[in-house]
Amino acid sequence: QFFKMGIGICVIEMRGSTIREAKNRGFELITPFKIFSFVAESEREKREWMEALQEAIAEMLYDYEVAEKIWSNKANKYCADCRAPSPDWASINLCVVICKQWQHRSLGSNISKVQSLKLDTSVWSNEIVQLFIVLGNDRANRFWAARLPAAEVLYPNASAEQRRDFISRKYREGRYRLPHPHYATQDDVLQALCAAVTGPALLKTILQFFSSSEAGLAADPAACEVAPGANLFPRTKEPGPEGVYNEITQPVTHSGYLYRATAPHKLPGTKKSKEDFQRTWCSLEKSLLFFETEKCMEPLGHIESGDLLSMGVSRAQALTSPNPTERFRFTIELFLTGEKVQQLGTDGPETLQAWASAIGKWFTPVSCHCLLGYEFQRVGQLRYKCMLNPERWQQAFFILQKAHLFICPAEEDGAEDSINLRRLQELSLVPPTETPEKKELLILVEMGRTFYLQGLSRADSAAWYADIQASAGGRGNALRDQQLSRADIPIIVDSCIAFITQYGLRHEGIYRKNGAKSRIKVLMEEFRRDARNVKLRISDNFIEDVTDVLKRFFRELEDPVFTLELHPQWKEAAAISSKPQRLERYKELIHRLPRLNRKTLAALIGHLYRVQKCADLNQMSTKNLSLLFAPSLFQTDGKGEHEVKVMEDLIDNYVSIFNIDEDQVSQMDLENSLITTWKDTQLSQAGDLIIEVYLEQKLPDCCVTLKVSPTMTAEELTNQVLEMRNVAASLDIWLTFEVLENGELERPLHPKEKVLEQALQWCKLPEPSAAYLLVRKVPIGEGGCLFTGTKRETPKCGLLRCREEPPKLLGNKFQERYFVIRDRRLLLLKEKRSAKPEREWPLDAAKVYMGIKKKLKPPAQWGFTLTLDKQQLYLVCSGQAELWDWTTSILKAQHDDLHPVIMRRRSSSDLAKQKFGTMPLVPLHGDSTDVTMLSANQTLRRLHTRRTLSMFFPMKMHQDSLEEQQEKEADPDPVYEEVGNFPELAALELGRELLADLSAVPPVDRSKKPTPFPEQPPATALRSSLPASSAQRVAGPSVTKALKKSIQPPSPINDKLIQELSSVILRKNEGQPPGPG
Repeated sequence: QFFKMGIGICVIEMRGSTIREAKNRGFELITPFKIFSFVAESEREKREWMEALQEAIAEMLYDYEVAEKIWSNKANKYCADCRAPSPDWASINLCVVICKQWQHRSLGSNISKVQSLKLDTSVWSNEIVQLFIVLGNDRANRFWAARLPAAEVLYPNASAEQRRDFISRKYREGRYRLPHPHYATQDDVLQALCAAVTGPALLKTILQFFSSSEAGLAADPAACEVAPGANLFPRTKEPGPEGVYNEITQPVTHSGYLYRATAPHKLPGTKKSKEDFQRTWCSLEKSLLFFETEKCMEPLGHIESGDLLSMGVSRAQALTSPNPTERFRFTIELFLTGEKVQQLGTDGPETLQAWASAIGKWFTPVSCHCLLGYEFQRVGQLRYKCMLNPERWQQAFFILQKAHLFICPAEEDGAEDSINLRRLQELSLVPPTETPEKKELLILVEMGRTFYLQGLSRADSAAWYADIQASAGGRGNALRDQQLSRADIPIIVDSCIAFITQYGLRHEGIYRKNGAKSRIKVLMEEFRRDARNVKLRISDNFIEDVTDVLKRFFRELEDPVFTLELHPQWKEAAAISSKPQRLERYKELIHRLPRLNRKTLAALIGHLYRVQKCADLNQMSTKNLSLLFAPSLFQTDGKGEHEVKVMEDLIDNYVSIFNIDEDQVSQMDLENSLITTWKDTQLSQAGDLIIEVYLEQKLPDCCVTLKVSPTMTAEELTNQVLEMRNVAASLDIWLTFEVLENGELERPLHPKEKVLEQALQWCKLPEPSAAYLLVRKVPIGEGGCLFTGTKRETPKCGLLRCREEPPKLLGNKFQERYFVIRDRRLLLLKEKRSAKPEREWPLDAAKVYMGIKKKLKPPAQWGFTLTLDKQQLYLVCSGQAELWDWTTSILKAQHDDLHPVIMRRRSSSDLAKQKFGTMPLVPLHGDSTDVTMLSANQTLRRLHTRRTLSMFFPMKMHQDSLEEQQEKEADPDPVYEEVGNFPELAALELGRELLADLSAVPPVDRSKKPTPFPEQPPATALRSSLPASSAQRVAGPSVTKALKKSIQPPSPINDKLIQELSSVILRKNEGQPPGPG
């Protein structure tokens, strides 16, 4: 019925999924959370579904930026050879855009240099993209197909043999092309085009080439008879995939002088001096031969292509040693069978690239040749396993080119693939002792896909790991060169935002206070070197350092996130007086940004929107954040009025400009409430929470850390935990429990319950850290009914011993009474046959916990706690089976008709716009009479008030070193310019709001950071941040001496701090003058 109505019963996220073939007509769709099994009606239908799903998965990995630019020329939207729509490949030297079915593999790279528009976008320079936009398929075909007869025109459904013959006649022989006035033969034409692509002034040279040929088009009668624009290629639908036609390999020949190491060594990467090399004549044909000179006939040695496992290319930076000529900067390493490595040195980069390309094409299949014409780091064979066939090792050629690892399978039916090393979530090396084959194993995890790589020798494995690790690291200051997170934004941005969101929302003056330059420099270098392995921890990193790192990253980008090209248009947009028109113009400009810039900007603005919603805690309004971030994001001197206006509009109107739905806004409000009240929560950028889940018992070895999304159910979480811990499938029932009171209360979550919504409620508990999630096995007879849709024929009823809090009808002692579950209510009957209940409790919002607090002294161990709105019922059963029966009956009554979760919504803060003009600095505390701000943040203000004591005594403290104190005296950088007179304003606000209940406590100087102490519970350890100078004015020399002692970590920390605070309070009451503020 749903199928006939066109309604889907399930939505499957394809990102990170794989397809695996099963027996007979079956196949499996493997997602990160679940495995779906399908059976087709025929083998043909099975293949069609698998290909369609594989194409959908591949779409997730494509980058359409280059393709969309090239398709902007309408002629490029159709294949130059068959007119198939949306071609995603191109021959760079032939200047035609072609479809996947018509790749010029059989021509060889010396005729057609084929490149994908979607997979490796890094090879597409702006000049090449501009060439394809200006030229277009129509103009290219006016040269290549000017004399094509209508009878020989082919269509997308042509066979592989027809395609091979057609492209050979069109490009190898040049049968249909125009004559060129400067090049007589087809070989001359092809050589000229190849030279133009690799030479300078590519755009000018290629356009001049085609312009010269078009000069004779009008005078050529044969060409005019069949003009390519006369509907010779009608538009048709794209055909289904067919087998790739046979490839014709071209002989590779190359010769010249190289410097050869005198003897092959077994240690890869060993740097030899020039004295260890001998100048030899090298000739590459069927074998790689070494001669003493070019006139010698007897070779000194040779290497067969079958002995070569891989080749590494080294382009070392200029040496800075006293004698930089001791070693070769440009070398080739040939990894051979028998753990041997042959080193070859060259004189310059041109010779290196020529030899590397020639040797690479010599021992690899033609499918690799299109990539070997460009610079690469390594090429060779590897064994690999992936999710498509996780049980079988396959062998393929891999090419490491910049930050991409390309896979060219040796099998004819293998699928080509590429791995973006910048997007790796994990890169690890498993030692031989931990693998079944007793060989090193390299693991690459990218966006839900996992690849296992294994070299063919130990030296080869070590070299591949070193090169892949180097390519996967960050390099340069361009946004495109950064390591990316799961959210497709730079890891440095993702990590800093997550850290600041978790620990900085309550931090007063966030983003305004500067960190120590020495620490910032070290942290920046760590992120630049390998952001993937940088873990920010509150125990190791300071909030001020992380905020400065984030601002500095944007300021030091090669091109601003808003781009220099669009900077004038951003300023024009900010000057538009009509707000709706101005916001619409912002949307247009954001859409014109590159995809990476767009996603990074959206993540940052979303974070700043979250920060300003907690302005009553951190005192950072939209105005202040805009003043601080505009210089970094636009890379200006900090005095741009229009740039600040843009930032204000983007932050205040984040929801509408970036099309954020109400559920995401509500989720953000809930997370803000949780973070500002429960500091142990870890927040991820996707609106999810990273939560620790324990398997069967709360032990460190049984802990699993995973990300819980707002839509994840208890059943999904249970399955994911079991999969992560490799628990074998069985008939056992596993449930997720919410555990409170350190294990005294356990609540089995119904499989349909949303886990995150339950975890968010922990912030209301007196001790949130005492709650955790536990996955454990239960007997199938007890928990199995939760997974079935069957209903009871009769309502659940029986005698239970009950007690309630606060005591009303039942009193504060356990009494035996008769209970019934009916119509999603728990009824208390005076007798079994009573028609009217004495009491009733709705079960919709109730929570049932197995167990009763020990301090209540229940009469038996088989009890459960029913938590209602303002009341708790404690009910005791006669045995474990009855306990499970009551618990599951309540859960099924609650979830038989599960309603959509309605999350609590809060109004966003729409701060009053202030006149900009000369850019006045806004006080951090804002205007206390701003009704809009107070209304928008009243909930967070109540939470802030409950924690005034902990905010008055900061959690994170340290004693600045002499170096850091000297740094503070230096003039601050313009991009980190301070906003307002923070110390004085902070003291004034503290005097009005916080010191009302603590009149005896002197003010806090937050411009200095005291030494951190071991973390203690807030109720027992009060932390002082008074500087010595203030203490002298308030408490005299005795207090100063005590404070100096307290700077060093004492042993009885609690007694010491309480004694100091008491001394200060007593002396102030005796009439000592207060400190400043």
